Amino acid sequence: METWPSIDPGKMRHFITIWKPRADVSTDASGTVMVPGVVTTAPCSIDPIRGTDQIRNGQTTTQLFLTIQMWFQPGILPDMQVETESGSRYQIQSIDNVKEMNIVLTLNCIALGANT
Repeated sequence: METWPSIDPGKMRHFITIWKPRADVSTDASGTVMVPGVVTTAPCSIDPIRGTDQIRNGQTTTQLFLTIQMWFQPGILPDMQVETESGSRYQIQSIDNVKEMNIVLTLNCIALGANT
């Protein structure tokens, strides 16, 4: 007997906002800027997977990989970004619709900017 995908409700203690680049553009002193648009806000669980330090051109940078699990919502794509309540931003690299049942989404993300 196959089990249905589920999320432990006790782990869903984070709220995220998912952003997408919109077709709307604005212009500032440096030129054209894409204006992001909110796709959704949702409760989720966040689990760090691994962090790695990389040395490039004499500078050490850290890459943090994590997974975010949330209830299924259509329209979420890998080019979108996730923002947590604390303001940390993550790029969605891939999405797993668990068992292709439209119940649970697992977002595989990498940290952006100074939140690593």
